[in-house]
Amino acid sequence: MKLDAYHFAVIGPGRLGSTLIAALDRAGLTVSAVGTRHDDPRLGACGESGVGPLHVRVADAALEADAWWLTVPDDDIFAVAGQLAAACPGRRRPSCPPLAIHSSGAGSLRLLRPLQEAGVLTLCLHPLQTFSGDARADALAGVACAVTADEAPVAAFGDELATRLGMRPFRLADERKPLYHLAAAVASNLLVALESEAVRLMNEATGRDDGLELLAPLVSTATGNVVAKGPAAALTGPVARGDAATVRAHLRLLSRQPGRLAEAYRSLSLEALTLAAPRLDDETVRTLKTLLEEGEGR
Repeated sequence: MKLDAYHFAVIGPGRLGSTLIAALDRAGLTVSAVGTRHDDPRLGACGESGVGPLHVRVADAALEADAWWLTVPDDDIFAVAGQLAAACPGRRRPSCPPLAIHSSGAGSLRLLRPLQEAGVLTLCLHPLQTFSGDARADALAGVACAVTADEAPVAAFGDELATRLGMRPFRLADERKPLYHLAAAVASNLLVALESEAVRLMNEATGRDDGLELLAPLVSTATGNVVAKGPAAALTGPVARGDAATVRAHLRLLSRQPGRLAEAYRSLSLEALTLAAPRLDDETVRTLKTLLEEGEGR
């Protein structure tokens, strides 16, 4: 499998798909087509320069490439794989065994089963990153990338492709993907939800509407410390100090807040206590544990 010989079609030019198109181009790899919906006005159109990849229907993308990278929503992957399998030509270049890739963090390789059954090699590459803005060719630089494949040569190809796009590949077993995706969701999506609650509380406390701006340096420093030092060393605040009086005051305030926030505070503070326990005396740990499990508001 010679990476530079492949012609890629990216199926689904959304946030991730557009980023991949830019990254593949930057890496000097050939993107021959972009597979899209039947009603997409860009069908048949090239990129802004007039020489970019054609925007074509999914069935036509099967004819334009040796490797199809599916970046459609998870619920659509199996159906799109079926469309590609039905349209795949029987003859292929011997230097480029046909290959299908999806980038679902939680989804199994089995989502590509229609293509597997058609003799296409299958691979999953999941960049461990969030994509919420404009596509940039360097958006994948330094990003960890989970590589999942059933066959060792395909996994090695995935490593090579991820590295070529500037990512840091690591192997992930197919059956471990749901747990991996849960970790990513807790680290990213739930962090965003938690910050939304923090902004609401800050706005309520100050009577202003710039809570996010006020909290931004604190959030940036805290997350930076986690990355640089690890969770235990980065932990600060009342639980880390063993300040039971402040925790008790927080719990009294939370009794007047939505119950979900109080439960989140208790659960996350118990995790913080686990991190802080080695630096606190046993009595303080017992007091905080009892308070968080049974104390104010219960």
